[in-house]
Amino acid sequence: MSGTSQSLTILFADIGSSAQLYDTVGDAQAHRLVADSLARMKWAVSANGGTVLRTVGDSVLASFPSSDQAFQGARAIQQNHQDQKVSVRVGFHTGSVIPDDGDVYGHAVNLAARVAAFAREDEIVATAESVNQLSAEYSQFVSSVFSIDVKGVPESVAVHRMLWRDESAATRLSSSEDFLAAVPSGNRMRLEYGSTRLNAGQRCVDVYMGRSEDNQIAVLNDEASRKHAHIQFRHGQFILRDLSTNGTYVKKQGLQAFFVHRDSIVLDGQGVISLGVSPELSKNEVIAFELIQE
Repeated sequence: MSGTSQSLTILFADIGSSAQLYDTVGDAQAHRLVADSLARMKWAVSANGGTVLRTVGDSVLASFPSSDQAFQGARAIQQNHQDQKVSVRVGFHTGSVIPDDGDVYGHAVNLAARVAAFAREDEIVATAESVNQLSAEYSQFVSSVFSIDVKGVPESVAVHRMLWRDESAATRLSSSEDFLAAVPSGNRMRLEYGSTRLNAGQRCVDVYMGRSEDNQIAVLNDEASRKHAHIQFRHGQFILRDLSTNGTYVKKQGLQAFFVHRDSIVLDGQGVISLGVSPELSKNEVIAFELIQE
């Protein structure tokens, strides 16, 4: 056990849409696919100088001595999943952590997990702190940049997408506008609450929800704030941002409810949104959502 902090690059990788995988191929095969994916992730981490800290469900948390090694590990993870039935998203951040009995703790760990949540499947993202420490050999793989809001961080966090396939600096996307232009245009978000039905597309999404009648989704819920939460399409994803006093619960299919308070979360797959109270405890109707890929 140690109370001395040190700087490490923390990597978080998880399987995208794993809950839907169980519905698609059945429990037994999905379990085998998830176990194989985790084994591939752990091998990629160890083979590139990293340390697997822990696995939780369908995700791996690891540490690396440097950003270069973290990128090498992240790239190996993605390359080892190219021919697989599951896809992975990876994020990493460099910062101060406190080692403790083979694990590490600190804000950098939480930030790495939050950053990874904004990656799409088959994608690697890294914070500016990590990108700034990359050697010239690997900094050429840095692609578009965007910003996210993270609870407990007063300013927006700059996040870079990183190329990992056989792409060169000459072909990389040079800006967020270029990146968004390359995003498929068929995705839409279906939202349902009582008799309200909304189909939000990439170019027409600005959905507010709350107790006030002027919201696109006005809820009959005393726990909800007047302007409780907001869904936007940003950087190729549908993102819910909580604006409320009591927070928002997002329960994705097959997973425990995730509590969001003055923070953001990516909406993918399908599930329900409950304003101000856990969906398991709510006496009111919840908001159903589903990402439709066409």
